[in-house]
Amino acid sequence: MDKKILAIFALLIVAVGIGAVSAFDLGDLTGGSNEAENVTIDGIDFVIPAGYTEDESLAVNGDVNNTKGVEYTTWGKTYENDKEVISIGVATYEGVEVDDTIPSYIGGAEKTINGVKGYEYDVSPFEGFTYAKNGKLVIISVTDENALNEIVVK
Repeated sequence: MDKKILAIFALLIVAVGIGAVSAFDLGDLTGGSNEAENVTIDGIDFVIPAGYTEDESLAVNGDVNNTKGVEYTTWGKTYENDKEVISIGVATYEGVEVDDTIPSYIGGAEKTINGVKGYEYDVSPFEGFTYAKNGKLVIISVTDENALNEIVVK
């Protein structure tokens, strides 16, 4: 795969991480739902653990970007409770069907969560999991690694 496309995928991780850091520093964190919540982001399903609330001001709703001739669209949501943050990003790339090559390039230890093969990474204070699903790149960043086991849905 073209190195510039791989670099763009890596930039998405940075964008998701920046959004999560911004959420983590907010002073007006609130309590969340008492039950886990099923959410869908660009056709990919996730489960948000009980106690988290979405910070809608940090949502990414189909932002289209173009870097070095490669167009990509991103969707994302950020959730928080009084101590922890969850940030989920999904990206589609014009003319590129994302497969396991991209998450493996991004790096980390190969891991399977709830039957989904991907790669776990640690960029303090965040733990993360990247994988390909339905031709899209999925990036989940959390401050509580245990939350990954609830969020990822096969």
